[in-house]
Amino acid sequence: MSVTRQALKRATDDMLSSLGGQTKAAPFTRVGQSTLSTYASRNNPDAFAPIDVIADLEPLTREFPDYPAVTRALCAINGGVFVPLPDVPTSDADLLTMMGRLSKEAGDVTQEICAALSDGRIDRVEQAKIRREVRHLLEIAVALDAIVANVPTEEPRS
Repeated sequence: MSVTRQALKRATDDMLSSLGGQTKAAPFTRVGQSTLSTYASRNNPDAFAPIDVIADLEPLTREFPDYPAVTRALCAINGGVFVPLPDVPTSDADLLTMMGRLSKEAGDVTQEICAALSDGRIDRVEQAKIRREVRHLLEIAVALDAIVANVPTEEPRS
C-alpha cells in the first residue's frame, strides 16, 4: 500500500478512535461497525470511507486534536494544508487587532526558528514547535483575509 493510502487509513482510524471506535461511530452514518472497521484497516488496502461517511463523522471530532484528520490527510496528499475558516468580525478595529496578532505570530515563528538554529541544526522537538507556530500564523492570516473580505467598502472616487 502506498504511503498516501497508509496516511488515509491512519487518518480514518484516528477519526474513529476520537469517536470512541467504530461501534460508537456507526449510529452517526449510513454504514455499520464492521464496514467502518474495514475502512480503517490496513489489511483492506482497497477499501476506503466514502466522502459522505467522512462528512457524517468528521465534524463530530471537532474538539479532538488533529481535527479534521481525514481532511488534513487529503490536503497533505494534494500538496496543501487545512486551515479552518474563522468566525469573522467586520469592523476596522478588528482589522487592526488582527494585524497586530499577525505581526506577533510572525515574530513567534522567527523566534522559534532562530532558537532552533542556534546550535546549527533543527531537531524533531524544535521542528514541531516551529510547525505549530507556522500553523498559528496561517490561521491568523486566513482570519485576516476573511475580515478584509467582509469590511464594508465604498466605491472608488473618480
